[in-house]
Amino acid sequence: MDNHYEEIQDKMALTRQNYKGPYCCFDMDSMLDKSEGQPIYKIGYYPHMREYFLESIEGYICSIEFCPWCGSQLPKSLCDEWFDTLENEYGLDLPDIPEQNKKITAEFKTDDWWKKRGL
Repeated sequence: MDNHYEEIQDKMALTRQNYKGPYCCFDMDSMLDKSEGQPIYKIGYYPHMREYFLESIEGYICSIEFCPWCGSQLPKSLCDEWFDTLENEYGLDLPDIPEQNKKITAEFKTDDWWKKRGL
């Protein structure tokens, strides 16, 4: 039984060491909520704002700046830039309200907008 546990631990260590995914580490990638419905884990990522967050059971969201597993500094959130760009370029000062939200182009619902601007 101990050998089986050690084999699993060795495989996990190798997987972590060789991780080349889109996030800072294997543990972040494996714990990140990628579901469309009820969250499996209470950590998420908004690609359009390049923002990682923790979410409480009550729905309170808190952005995070460092990976809880490896301690790496995460990319700077672009939340303020997202709102500023929508206001400056499209005149949308309250993009959360339905009337303005429907005017947001597809580019601003993904990470395309900040990648195109080199942010």
